[in-house]
This record gives sequence, C-alpha cells and structure tokens, in this order.
Amino acid sequence: MYASEERVDRLEGLIAEAVELHKALVIRFEERDRQFAEQARQIAEQARQFAEQAQLDRAAMRQSSEKVDAQLAKTDEQLAKTDEQLARVDEQLVKTDEQLARVDEQLARSEARSEKALNRLEKMVAQTTNAVDKLTGKWSNFVVGLVLPATKKMFQERGFDIKNIFKGAQSSVEGAEMEIDIMAVSNQYIVAIEIKSTLGIDDVNQHIERLTKFKLAFTIYADQIVIGAVAGIVINEGVDKYAYRNGLFVVGQSGDTVKILNDNKFVPRYF
Repeated sequence: MYASEERVDRLEGLIAEAVELHKALVIRFEERDRQFAEQARQIAEQARQFAEQAQLDRAAMRQSSEKVDAQLAKTDEQLAKTDEQLARVDEQLVKTDEQLARVDEQLARSEARSEKALNRLEKMVAQTTNAVDKLTGKWSNFVVGLVLPATKKMFQERGFDIKNIFKGAQSSVEGAEMEIDIMAVSNQYIVAIEIKSTLGIDDVNQHIERLTKFKLAFTIYADQIVIGAVAGIVINEGVDKYAYRNGLFVVGQSGDTVKILNDNKFVPRYF
C-alpha cells in the first residue's frame, strides 16, 4: 500500500513538472512570437520608408530629367542660332574676300600706273636738275666773274694792299675740307670771299665756320690775318646787317659792277 502511494506521488510530481514545463514553453513561444511580430513590423516600416524614398527619388529624377531636357532644348536652339550666325559670317567673309581681291587688283593697276608716272617724273626731275645745274653753274660763274675783277680795287680802297687773287682755292685737309670762291692775298691779310647769287643767313653762318678752320685748311697762311667777306647779286632782307654784325664785309651789286656795302665805321673780324 505504501508503494502505491509513492508511485502516485511521483506521478503527480511528474505531472506538475510537465505542467510547469508546458507553461514555460507557452511563455517562450509567446515571447518569440512577439519578437517575430516586432521584427516583421520593423521590416514592414523599413519597406514603407524605402518605398516612399524610392517614390521621392523617382519624382526628383523626373524633375531633374525635365530640367535637363529643357536645358538641352535651349542649348540646341542656341547652337542653331550660332550656326545661322556663322553661316552669315562665312557669307560675309566670302563677300569681303571678293572685295579685297578687287581692291588688290585695283591697287596693282594703280601701282603699275604710279610706277610708270614715277619713272617719267624721275626722268623729268633728272633732266630739270641737269638743266638747273648747268644754268646754276653758268650763273655762278657769271656772279664770280662779276666780283672777281672788282676785288682788288674794292679792298685796296679799304686799305688792303692786295697782291694776288685766287679763284676756287680748295683744301682736302681732313676736318677742314673747303673751297673758297675768291681768295685775295696781301702781305699781311687774307680776304676769303663767299659768293652766292642769292645770299641768305645760312650762307653767312657756313662761311663763318669755314673761316674758323681756314688756317687749318691752308697752313701756308698760318701767320697772316684772315678776314671774311660775303657777296650776293640778291641779298635776302636783313642778311647784310647780320653779316655786318658778325664782322664780315658785304659785297653787293651796284649797276654793272659790285661794291662793298659796309660803311667806313665797319671794323672787320679777324680769324
């Protein structure tokens, strides 16, 4: 009888353990189901968010694509306008090239005519220059021929005892190259005369420069006193006074001959 009671107690204990195990299993399964349900909910939420983001991305892409398409359309339109402008520019360049070709052709003809005209003009100038040179040479010889015979008398009347008269005395000394139209020589003085058909201030200045180098050019007269004179058939206004102030005798025409125009108060400059 005691053995039967023990078996009953053990059986009841096993049943109680089984019940507790069942309860624990139920609780565990419920917790696991809850976790699974939460995970499912989170996954569904993530899926929803992904779907919304995908929808927004598709909308943004559509909007961006529309903007790009619009910009490309504008670019194509601008390129079309540029092509038209370039076509017009090319057309204008062709016209310009044609005009330049015509201008070049006209210039070539003009240059040819100008070259011929220039050649004719050069020949005329050469002929004129030759004629003027011949005339000037003859006129210069005439003027010198007018002054030369009167030189001795003119300067003797001014107290210079002229012994010799030279025409066209030249010097080739380096730095003192010169030609003296008429050179009148006395024992003490040398009178160097520059003769011009028309006497100007430049002629006076150039003769003064020659006189400063005279003794270097003609060393044989280094011990003599050099004085200067200028002569002209036509004497520009004021030139006679300028030469006078610079200590030069001035010789001018008087009828069929020439004479010294300086007054008796004049004192020549010594070089």
